[in-house]
Amino acid sequence: MADLDPILAELRAHGVPLFMEPETRWYRIDEEEAGVRQFLVTDPDGYLLRFQQPLGRGPLGSRDA
Repeated sequence: MADLDPILAELRAHGVPLFMEPETRWYRIDEEEAGVRQFLVTDPDGYLLRFQQPLGRGPLGSRDA
């Protein structure tokens, strides 16, 4: 998903509670890091859904510079 903000706004406008508020995470993949902005919500049947917005990839430590 290119941008989480529109779906977050829609969920909040309809009073849907989030299971996990939006957060930014970086995951190590071999010698790279991949970043995502993500949140979790449960659907009416109780399934947990994760929505992610990619932030890019780069060499380890490159986001700290």
